[in-house]
Amino acid sequence: MIAQDVAITAEVAQFVCGAELAGLSSELRSVARRHILDSVGVMLAGRREPPARIARKHAAFMSSERLSTPLLAFVLGVQGHVQDYDDTQLATRPQGVYGLLTHPSVPVLAAALAIARAEESSGSEVMTAFIAATEAECRISDAIDPRHYGDGFHSSGTVGTLGATLAAARLLHLDETATRTALGIGASSAAGLRENFGTMTKSLHVGRAAQHGVEAAYLARAGWTAAQNVLEARRGFFHAAGGGFDASRIHERLGRPWFYLDPGVSIKPHPSGSLTHPAMWVLGRLVEEHDLHAEQVARIIVGTNSHMPNALIHHRPRDPLAAKFSMEYAMATLLVRRRGGLAEYDDPQAVLDSEVQELIPRIAFEVDPAAERAGYDRMLSRITIELRNGRRLFAEGDAGRGHPANPMSDREVAAKFEDCARWGGLSDGGQRVRDAVEYLEALTSLEQVWQDLR
Repeated sequence: MIAQDVAITAEVAQFVCGAELAGLSSELRSVARRHILDSVGVMLAGRREPPARIARKHAAFMSSERLSTPLLAFVLGVQGHVQDYDDTQLATRPQGVYGLLTHPSVPVLAAALAIARAEESSGSEVMTAFIAATEAECRISDAIDPRHYGDGFHSSGTVGTLGATLAAARLLHLDETATRTALGIGASSAAGLRENFGTMTKSLHVGRAAQHGVEAAYLARAGWTAAQNVLEARRGFFHAAGGGFDASRIHERLGRPWFYLDPGVSIKPHPSGSLTHPAMWVLGRLVEEHDLHAEQVARIIVGTNSHMPNALIHHRPRDPLAAKFSMEYAMATLLVRRRGGLAEYDDPQAVLDSEVQELIPRIAFEVDPAAERAGYDRMLSRITIELRNGRRLFAEGDAGRGHPANPMSDREVAAKFEDCARWGGLSDGGQRVRDAVEYLEALTSLEQVWQDLR
């Protein structure tokens, strides 16, 4: 058993400061590019959403002629998370609640891109910072006691702040002491409460995570002081925000293996809460196999573990943001339309469609003992469909499309990006950004990315 007073903050700082691109395998870089492309895509798609427009107006109000670096990170973070279409980490233990549902890439990339614009960082510097920071971020999230998420913290806002801080610190070339200081500052700014799921404030969590991470790194560079052991200290992040942590989940585990490779990070096929995705995958197969239509269905029973209703809290959604956290809407839109994409989760009229709304009361979302026994790291979803003719259909699964056990192909990830880019207003499907990400390590400037992101 590893002592809980092990110097985790120092270990994390040393790891991030010491990461070198030459030491990162081609497989890891390839996976990282997939997640960078996916993250930039959802930033593009999200920029037309009302919260993103408000965020840009707010940032402009708070800035002068050009957005300050922290506020640019804020805007990119909001845009990247507002549709809930960004990637999701996985857990490494049965109590882990699906990796505590941290969306790791967007807060880190938002901070990295903002710093890169200000500091004129190269593509290789951004790639190194992104990989090192997301690795530490995922390990921190995996180590904290699951009470953190269960009692209401939104880890994309809390742990996401630490990931953004580390990316910013790396790109500002802070040494290990200054990086520990930045973590001390960032941890005191880490926030986000899950009661805000289904509202604009959920995306605010990730925007603030990116913003506060950038501010923490700049303050540390300027000479601000903070605790040097903020993660493991008795009054520090792990204990205050989670009630404790499992040191073995992070001590001597950074990059051993890399989290992006094992257990992996899920890429979303639908712009909705990731806890809906296993059930959507299962139902989609049943609909296709049996050619099901809404008028044939008397009732659908979706059985899951008890943590899923704790996050999917909207049972009769009336607007797109609430629909993203509704198992009932996810099932209804798939059965009625056989799809659950940007159009189905962005348009208020799609949510209020009479055929969808009439089906929702026939969908029961409940705790299933078998799913509960399977462990909280698995999102086992057990679906029973009762047809009007008396037949009953059943299927179950825990790895929706995009899960590392059921991964999206490179072509599917590219298609999602193109769809997001066109949704965000790029008529060419974001080809210039795709080229930039594909050759990121060779770029001396990220101007190709900024031309479209701005």
